[in-house]
Amino acid sequence: MGIETETLTRANVAWLLGMSDSWVRDRMQAGDLPRPGCTAEEYVEAFLAFKLRKFEDAEADGTLDLQAERARLAKEQADEKAMDNAERRREIASLPNMTAAVVGLISLVVGKLSQVPAQVAKGDHKLRVKIETAISDALEELSLTRVEKAMGGGLDEEESPSEKE
Repeated sequence: MGIETETLTRANVAWLLGMSDSWVRDRMQAGDLPRPGCTAEEYVEAFLAFKLRKFEDAEADGTLDLQAERARLAKEQADEKAMDNAERRREIASLPNMTAAVVGLISLVVGKLSQVPAQVAKGDHKLRVKIETAISDALEELSLTRVEKAMGGGLDEEESPSEKE
C-alpha cells in the first residue's frame, strides 16, 4: 500500500502539517481541511489552498506584513532545526519510530502471553481454556484500537452520525 492511498487520522494530519491537533480540528470543523480519512496528498493540497487564500486575503486587505511573515518563517525554521537537533541527540523520538517501538513491544507481549496457558495448565484442558480466555479478554481490552482512539486517531469524536453520510 503506497503513501498515496494511505488514509490519515487527525493526529497524523497534525504531524504532517506541523500544526497542533487542536488547530487541525478547528480547520476541519471550519471546512478548510477535509475530515479524517483522506490521503496525505489531499491534506497537503487543502492546506496549501488554505494558506494561499489566507495570503491573498491579507494582501487584498493590505494587512500583509512582510517583515512579520519573514520573522514567523525564521522562527519556524529555527524550531524545525531545534527539533532535528534534539532528535539527533536522542532527546526526542519521531512519531513513526515510537509507533514502531510500541507495535514491536505489543507483538512481543502477545507472543509471550500466548505461551502462558500451555505452560501453566500443563495437561489440564479446562484450566488452559480459562487462562486462554482471560488472556484473550485482557488483550482485547488493551488492544491497539483503544490506543489509537486515546491518541486522537480513528473516528472524530465531534463528528455526529449524520455528518458521516
